[in-house]
Amino acid sequence: MLRSLLILIAVLAGTAFAGAGELTLVAPDRAAIVVSPQSVASLPGREREVTFATSKGPSTARYDGVLVWDLLRANKLLDGLDPKAQLSKTLLVSAGDGYRIAFSIGEIHPDFGNLPLMLVTAIDGKPLEGGWRLVAPGDKRGARAVRDVATIELR
Repeated sequence: MLRSLLILIAVLAGTAFAGAGELTLVAPDRAAIVVSPQSVASLPGREREVTFATSKGPSTARYDGVLVWDLLRANKLLDGLDPKAQLSKTLLVSAGDGYRIAFSIGEIHPDFGNLPLMLVTAIDGKPLEGGWRLVAPGDKRGARAVRDVATIELR
């Protein structure tokens, strides 16, 4: 509920998150899907306090957002694939600056690794500024926390 309210406030206030760059979901044999704050607001919200090591020391924040797993399911990117076929897939997350990181579906699948990989909508109760963000709760280091996410590609 709080997450939906924060997104609505961001949209109405015209914050940077509401006007953030496009996030595109890409999958083989499917048209690209543009993710908007409005489409994310319809998904179940999650909240996690996350601490990870950075080059400047530990970083702790409360992240609000949606699970990437829920985003994939809502956009039917895994439909038609049995669980074994799903496990052969990976996600390539690309940022606007060219930074890229990969995750396996088995890593985020609720029946397997169950990593709560999140597409972030707010940090410490404040709507995002400057684009989409991805965070991997449970990681000891912050290298897979991606700023300015531009594309999530299912391979």
